[in-house]
Amino acid sequence: MQTAYARMVYDRYQRNQRADGGRARRRATLAHLLKDACRRLIAFLFTQVGVCGLVVAYNIMGAFAFRAIEGDYGDAAPEEAALLLREDAVKRLWNITARLNILEQTQWRQEVTRALEDFQGDVVPLVKAKGYRGVLPSQAWSFSAALMYSLSVYTTIGYGNLTPRTEWGKIATILYAIVGMPLMLLYMSNVGEVLAHIFKFIYFRACSCDAGSMGYYRSGSGNLRPIPVTARRVEEPKEGGKKGQGLRRTVPITYCLMVIAIYVACGGAIFSQWERWSLLDACYFSYISLSTIGFGDLVPGRTVAGKNEDEEVESQQIIVTVYLLVGSALVAMCFNLMQEETIENLKTFWRRLGCLRKNSHSGNEEGPSVTGG
Repeated sequence: MQTAYARMVYDRYQRNQRADGGRARRRATLAHLLKDACRRLIAFLFTQVGVCGLVVAYNIMGAFAFRAIEGDYGDAAPEEAALLLREDAVKRLWNITARLNILEQTQWRQEVTRALEDFQGDVVPLVKAKGYRGVLPSQAWSFSAALMYSLSVYTTIGYGNLTPRTEWGKIATILYAIVGMPLMLLYMSNVGEVLAHIFKFIYFRACSCDAGSMGYYRSGSGNLRPIPVTARRVEEPKEGGKKGQGLRRTVPITYCLMVIAIYVACGGAIFSQWERWSLLDACYFSYISLSTIGFGDLVPGRTVAGKNEDEEVESQQIIVTVYLLVGSALVAMCFNLMQEETIENLKTFWRRLGCLRKNSHSGNEEGPSVTGG
């Protein structure tokens, strides 16, 4: 009996051990799968597609957050106080007009002027202290306006037409900018590099510019001979330590400036129709926004009037947000290409002056060395 009981206890112990081992293996496998999924997710987020999706999601998240903070709980006191002051001023002007007849024109003008000055004296300190938008926070912080505000924060455009009033809104803006600005730099770097490769491929394929503008190379006799700048051949080390001829291609700066000008002009043509601006003002707004200067003197949606156009304004502001996001990557692409062309032109200039030569060991270019004797 004791032997059978001991065997039964031992079998039960073995089954428990196997069950515990199976659960441990399953937990280890699940943990490994989660770690692998996290690694894949992080790797995807740092790809071009992942960064674009992350920027768009971050912008939308910011729009909902700021709308909830400022739109639902924002301070409406300035607008409400200004409305009461305006109503009191209108009543005062009406009483002055009703009390004085046309024969007392001078006195009427004096009292009306005094009433308007009093109204101005009450409203101006209110505007300076807390700001005045003309509409309640729930109307000012629409989804499209919050989307534009989020974009202006992490792109450092900062129009200044819409600002947070609540303490939580100001704290959220600081934290949003701290995370968003490095994300924007990553977006411009990754997407700008991809667009630069695409533009260079299209440029050399479609325009056939390999025999375009002239650069220089050093012949066997040591003289400088002209070659195309857009397709410079430079010595590059090959396998086995041997040097060969590589092909370094750059796009002329004028084409990069042309791309920026066309994009600004297209935006200007669209905004001049939507916002009823002149073509010059619309192009001015496009360039000031794409360069992240953002004075705020011209802002989309401000000049459109009429309650029936609210939905149209919403869609237009969303399109403006997309325009600025794409334009930021396009400007980064052009700066990348212009930087490559500028570096190559500087190298060519220093070669012509004899201040740049090849390193005989690594094949890299370096400045001249001074030797004694």
